[in-house]
Amino acid sequence: MRCRQVSNWVWVIGYPIGSIITLAALAAEPLRAQVVCLSLGFAVGLGLVLFCLGFYGGADVKALIFVGLAAPLLPLSGNVGLGFLDLPLVLVVFCYASLLSLVWPLAIFILNLKDALRRHNMFGGIKLSVRKKVWLLFTARKVPLEKLKSLRYFPAERVVFQEGEPARMVVHFVKAETDLEKYFTNLEKYKNLYQKGILASPTIPTIVFLTLAMASLPLLLLNLVFLGANTLFF
Repeated sequence: MRCRQVSNWVWVIGYPIGSIITLAALAAEPLRAQVVCLSLGFAVGLGLVLFCLGFYGGADVKALIFVGLAAPLLPLSGNVGLGFLDLPLVLVVFCYASLLSLVWPLAIFILNLKDALRRHNMFGGIKLSVRKKVWLLFTARKVPLEKLKSLRYFPAERVVFQEGEPARMVVHFVKAETDLEKYFTNLEKYKNLYQKGILASPTIPTIVFLTLAMASLPLLLLNLVFLGANTLFF
């Protein structure tokens, strides 16, 4: 994960196993075929849209599709009087993973606040509006340019030319599949602009949050079922 890549062997092995599990479930309960189609269709459609928009990388999409294929429906569905349990599992996992990912910007903000208390000037050398500064406090950190490549952070700046002279410009979003090597090479050509550091986003691949969501989903469901049972019977 350090290199932000997942071996294709994971999917070469995982997809057939997931397909066998789903086919076995369909053999026992053929009426669930429409649920499988809905789950897989949602996973593929949402994954492709997020990939095209740059929010998901290739491995993130493959992981989402794998969930839609291998586990189309929650195990508790139909047994408990809670409507959300009849939703495709991939939809629940996607929403849960999205909620978990909101913790990361908060962690970045706390680290930036800590740096500010130490009188580290995060925005030195670049002019920004208050709105942009607030956004960057939750999405980026200032790091030495020479460490940017090893950290594998996504650059939050790029070089533009103003009146023929190179200048720094903030980038609020870099697509997940951006060629970072090419980006780093271009920045190093103008390293004089970044002698005091560069703004960069310490992003975590979405597949990490999808994995955390799947791992902690049983505990979440037990809590939700308990709350639903209390609502129905008390």
